[in-house]
Amino acid sequence: MVTETYIPSEVHFGGRPVAEVFALVLHDPDSDGPYGSLTTHAPLPAGARGPLEAVATRGGERWRITLEQIEVHNSTAVGCEFAVFGPIRRERLPADG
Repeated sequence: MVTETYIPSEVHFGGRPVAEVFALVLHDPDSDGPYGSLTTHAPLPAGARGPLEAVATRGGERWRITLEQIEVHNSTAVGCEFAVFGPIRRERLPADG
């Protein structure tokens, strides 16, 4: 299983910011059944469905991650887990922003 961990500087769900996200983890991002999780003090509620976008750092590089549609399956006080529907787009950003 391939796992990618990103440290976000910003995360948006349905166009609205998600506060205090410490990590975005994607599991099997290029498979037919990718899924992921957010570690945050402001988790998305179970059942929430919509697009998720993030600007984050991984391996010393900045990335824009776009998930066309997620559905949150589990939500706790420290984060949430979600299924991903559609492709995961990752775009490397310039180092200066």
